[in-house]
Amino acid sequence: MKSIDPARLKSYSLITVLILTVCLLPVHSDAQRSNNFIITNGKDAEILPRVAHRDAELAITTQEGSVDLILTGDAVVIQLNDSFLKKIEDEIHETDYLDSDKSHFGNVVRSMVSSGVKTLLDRALAIPLHEIEEVFYENGRLFIINREGNELFNDLDVDDIQIMEDFSRRDARRFVDEAEKRMF
Repeated sequence: MKSIDPARLKSYSLITVLILTVCLLPVHSDAQRSNNFIITNGKDAEILPRVAHRDAELAITTQEGSVDLILTGDAVVIQLNDSFLKKIEDEIHETDYLDSDKSHFGNVVRSMVSSGVKTLLDRALAIPLHEIEEVFYENGRLFIINREGNELFNDLDVDDIQIMEDFSRRDARRFVDEAEKRMF
């Protein structure tokens, strides 16, 4: 039996933590019914279907390729990148073949987990622009500050790469310019 790469295991750990966090949120069932959920300080955000780059007014991707930050007419949208989602899906299917438990129950559980992961991660999070006070780029980091002065996405990382520090300077500055034009 082939062993799982430690880097892959870390990716699965991140996915597991993300799933558990979302599943354990007290407003999770409301989010499924209305596509709205509450983020810090009572501000609304929306979970929505993924936004294609071609449908965005501006879309930038981290240099590492895992996360897209998108501007639509009235929101900032963050989502996992298509190629990164495909990579996760491929790795989940590959581990299905490597797993020694081939019982019917094991197969059912693996199928439920992999389809649940895909369903959960195949979404986007939209923050209305009217909830954002300021957007700027400084010292290699993109900052999105809400009306209460809190930085959004400040602790978001994928495989120990801080997302808001992983946009190219050129892309981040373009994003800031476009966001500032739309903020009210």
